[in-house]
Amino acid sequence: MPVPPYGADAAMVGAETTMKIVVTGATGFVGRHLCRALGTRGYQVRRALRSAGVAADADDVVVGEIGPRTDWSRALVGADAVVHLAGPAHGRVRDDAAFFSTSDAGTARLLEAMEEADLPVMVNMSSIAARRAEEEGDGASAYGRSKLAGERRVSGFAKGGGLLAISLRPPLVYGADAPGNWARLMRLARLPLPLPFASVNAARSFCAVENLCDAIISALEAGASGAKGAGVYEICDAETVTLAEVLTLLRAGAGRRAHLVPVPVGLLRSGIEAAGMHQLAEQLFDPLLLDASPFAERFGWQPPVAAPDAIKACSARKSVPR
Repeated sequence: MPVPPYGADAAMVGAETTMKIVVTGATGFVGRHLCRALGTRGYQVRRALRSAGVAADADDVVVGEIGPRTDWSRALVGADAVVHLAGPAHGRVRDDAAFFSTSDAGTARLLEAMEEADLPVMVNMSSIAARRAEEEGDGASAYGRSKLAGERRVSGFAKGGGLLAISLRPPLVYGADAPGNWARLMRLARLPLPLPFASVNAARSFCAVENLCDAIISALEAGASGAKGAGVYEICDAETVTLAEVLTLLRAGAGRRAHLVPVPVGLLRSGIEAAGMHQLAEQLFDPLLLDASPFAERFGWQPPVAAPDAIKACSARKSVPR
């Protein structure tokens, strides 16, 4: 079954809307997909860019680095909502302060500017890492703690102004052009070798980028209809998958058989951790279950793409242009 356009795109193509959406982090993986999906549905998109080096559209605005002193005045003029995706990628930044400068202080500055501009809708991209920060406190990663701090800024903004301001907590977000660990899994699946993961059966929640973009747009539509309030919501595919299933699906998408062999999970884990890749070992071998039903109930949302179809499509589909 082919992966459909984003959510209700088939019904929305040609539909017109006067809503102008400011997107931070627009040149990143999720941002590129979201801007494309918004444009397909008839939204006006203004990308808030960090530098002029990116090929810019006429309505794009360069805001520079996102932090406590960012000037948002030009970016927010005439806008109706903000989708805040910008932030240091987990695993790519070693300076803990950088996480907090963007995700905490930078989010606070953006919310302050939104209040000054009388903007009523904010969708903030957090991470399931914030859930761990709630559970572990200072023992959690700086990335997770900074995301949790940003969530609290957003919730306070909504409660103080009678607006719609929510944060979404996805797990690993995947697609044909996804970076990081998903790209590593795709490279692994492409190897012309049997893989020792047949016994890895821990169920994990993932989120197809199509489903994440559709959820963001569902929240924007609710905000346009006058919905108000704060909320933090987990967001994910309807189906959970195991590592063995992911690799099987990726190879199936390329027209290949799974060719997985059983090796004790403890042995695999020990080898990966001995190489210093503890986070990767956790993501491969530990279960991770999210519950998107509160978001679905509040916003009338269902994931438009099934995880098996989206995963298989990763091996066959071209990436979204930068």
